[in-house]
Amino acid sequence: MKKFIPLFIGIISLTLIGVFFSYRILETPPGLIVDEAAFGYNAALLARTGHDENGRFMPFFVLSLNGADWRQPVSQYYITAVFKIFGPSLLALRLSTVAVLIVSTFLMYFWLSKLLSRQAGIIGALIFITTPLVMLQTHMALDNIFPIPLTLLWLISLWYYSDTKKIKYLVLGGISLGINFYTYKAMRAVVPVWCILTVVYLFQGLHGKFGRKDLEGFVKKSIYFGLGVLPFFAIIPILEKKYAGAVFNAHGFSWSSIYDFLYPYLSSFDISFLFIKGDDLIWHSTGIHGMLLLASMPLFLFGLYKAFQKRGMWTFLITVMFLTPILFGLVGSVHRASRLMAFIPAYVALATLGVGEITELKHKVLSRVILLVVVILFSANYFDFVKYYWYTYPVISRTYFLPSNTVAEAYSYLARVSEKNNLTPFIQNSAYDQEGYTGNFLEAANFSSPLKSWKPGDILPSKSIVMAKLAHQPKLKTIDTPIYEYHFFVNEGEDIINP
Repeated sequence: MKKFIPLFIGIISLTLIGVFFSYRILETPPGLIVDEAAFGYNAALLARTGHDENGRFMPFFVLSLNGADWRQPVSQYYITAVFKIFGPSLLALRLSTVAVLIVSTFLMYFWLSKLLSRQAGIIGALIFITTPLVMLQTHMALDNIFPIPLTLLWLISLWYYSDTKKIKYLVLGGISLGINFYTYKAMRAVVPVWCILTVVYLFQGLHGKFGRKDLEGFVKKSIYFGLGVLPFFAIIPILEKKYAGAVFNAHGFSWSSIYDFLYPYLSSFDISFLFIKGDDLIWHSTGIHGMLLLASMPLFLFGLYKAFQKRGMWTFLITVMFLTPILFGLVGSVHRASRLMAFIPAYVALATLGVGEITELKHKVLSRVILLVVVILFSANYFDFVKYYWYTYPVISRTYFLPSNTVAEAYSYLARVSEKNNLTPFIQNSAYDQEGYTGNFLEAANFSSPLKSWKPGDILPSKSIVMAKLAHQPKLKTIDTPIYEYHFFVNEGEDIINP
């Protein structure tokens, strides 16, 4: 029975983490951004019919935003699977990324437990879940968070290979990177770098042995790693031919000068951006908190110092941390924290190592005092972020969002009343146009066929109900109280029983 106790504790801990990250998930942020709505809209269509918004059957990439952007397959079909199992809804859309967070937290604990110790695994998991950008991205149904679990699977595979020397783990690591390439567009500039770093890591494993057999072994290991990752690159010409611009956008890569190349890279390590200001986009940042917790910076610096001494895997993690955005200069990515999610595992590992460095100080009293100060500062810093994010941020960012929570209630009400009373549902045409992809998603989530359009002044057919942003409408009977800005009307004389 005792051997099951850690399992029970782990399940309870992950459940509590899920509950914590689900709190106010529909209120913060106070609405869907267009990319979330596009993911949800197509996931609802694919789950119901197998066709996307363009009528394509199960496409590898989904073209959205009126032909302006492509949805990445890993995130799009993951949300589709969630809707297929639980049904499409605003809550299911937002909770889908909480599930990714839970898996990522477990993988972080598992990896650091192997790399350092079980205690370090717990500390690393805590540092991970208290990273502001992790909370921000978990509260939005976007593809930005999807690189995290696959990055961890790659790092876990490399650890297992280092520990066991079994080639199969190199193949698994390659597959993890290959899939990661299709999680989020920013990974187009990251995965190739990581592939090169993996091969360099395998070469460093020779430890100065450059005999024929050693070099043959290195080539063999590199080939096995390539067997995992190269098929995902080999299909690019086919994908680009069928889905032009889906893998590499129409603008491609640009190079004007060494300064233009270096600026986006160096900006990725701007301390004020990382720890205080955060992303340039309001829906990816609070504007006053960095993507990383400010109180974690001393731990990271301690860990960086220790990692230089330990070498091996730790040298590899340092290069992963600092070379991840090296190609961002080709795509002009400046101060976009969401595109740097991929280096969070390496950062967390180094910060966790920093905690170990403090505990290993010779002066135990000094060590305990420093740890106590770190815990106090860490807790205060994170509490300030969470309190601000949950309660202040939704107010100051309200103008940037359509209040999808209350709009979803209106669509849900329309669906319930029309179905219960066998009425044909209509929506005011101008109101539907204003909602854009949020309206598309909520329509697809609540109705099996598109809503009929109604224009003020038109005759509403018998046995019909209309949802409109009008307080009154001649010859139509108002039912119930308005939801958000929506009022509900039926033909006068219809006997409506509210659900």
